[in-house]
Amino acid sequence: MKESKISVFQLVVVVLLCRSFNLLSADILNVTGHYGMEHFLAIPLALLMQAIIVLPAFLLMKATGRGLTEATSWTLGKGGMIFPLVSCLYLFFASAITIYNLAVFLANAVYPGSSAYFFAITLVLAAVYAAWLGLEGIARSAVILAVLFVLSLLLTVLGVVERVNPVNIRPLEDGSGWNILKGAWTLCARSSAIYLYLPLSEQLKSGRRKGFFWYLLCAGILMECVVFFVSTVLGELAVKEAYPFFMLTTVAQISIFQRMDALHVCVWVAVCFLRVTLFLWAMREQFVSCLPLHARENGRARWVLPFFALATLGAACGMLLQHQTAELMLNLLSTGIPILLLIVAIPLVCLLVGWIRGRLRKGESA
Repeated sequence: MKESKISVFQLVVVVLLCRSFNLLSADILNVTGHYGMEHFLAIPLALLMQAIIVLPAFLLMKATGRGLTEATSWTLGKGGMIFPLVSCLYLFFASAITIYNLAVFLANAVYPGSSAYFFAITLVLAAVYAAWLGLEGIARSAVILAVLFVLSLLLTVLGVVERVNPVNIRPLEDGSGWNILKGAWTLCARSSAIYLYLPLSEQLKSGRRKGFFWYLLCAGILMECVVFFVSTVLGELAVKEAYPFFMLTTVAQISIFQRMDALHVCVWVAVCFLRVTLFLWAMREQFVSCLPLHARENGRARWVLPFFALATLGAACGMLLQHQTAELMLNLLSTGIPILLLIVAIPLVCLLVGWIRGRLRKGESA
């Protein structure tokens, strides 16, 4: 068995931080049209959906005794190459949207009049270097970042707790059932972290299922807390805000700390940096697994990471130039089709083909 590169705790922290980036923008956070009881109920339903749709991937890994990428190759043979290629495409889109969202946020909400392209370029340059250093360093730094992230949240909560008014929470209305269901699926479809968890879990010796449970639990608590304070403090004003949680930090005041937005911006940039770094690392690992052995040994694989970094940056800059492109890409990911293809459809096909070919015997040598 290969040596574990990261611990279960580090994996949960890394993926949870990646998931927390979705709390920044209303385009991703607000999935029910407003912040009320519908949103509160959509979150646990979304977590349940995620726990269900990930089952085929976990079953495939358990049946073969391999990581997801290796399991698809083992069961499908050369046809298994389709999985890492689709994975790279999905991570590419998710990474480009992430860069775009942060660049727009900094250029519009934090530093009005500045160049969004500058933020996109500097972010990618830093992320590609961090991805080149390897997963172990990324995971260790994520634990430190998690401490700062929690501190930022606690200071924000303490700063707005006196402004909490439960009356601002919109109650359920006629047709709320459909809005809850639709919002839950949107949350599930936009949770690229549940897919990211799978290739990262290949670095573990054991405990991937337990880790996934803890990730879902922590993600649910985090989302419910953020929606609660956004709802009770900002009320309907939050619906009109592009960055409702950032606005929450601007009104937070604790004694000598008059505003929490400066700390929040620093932490959010670091979270985005971590997210893009992991996406680039995962894209490289997925694509390299498709290359023949001689291509990996003669040094050509070293160009994979710079290629994906430039491609992702180009896509993000294209979205900054034409904002409708970003909306179309987000709508595509929101359908859930990409994530269903990766963690449901392909694993189910692999299970069927693997059963027919007799390649579901755990621990069998390649």
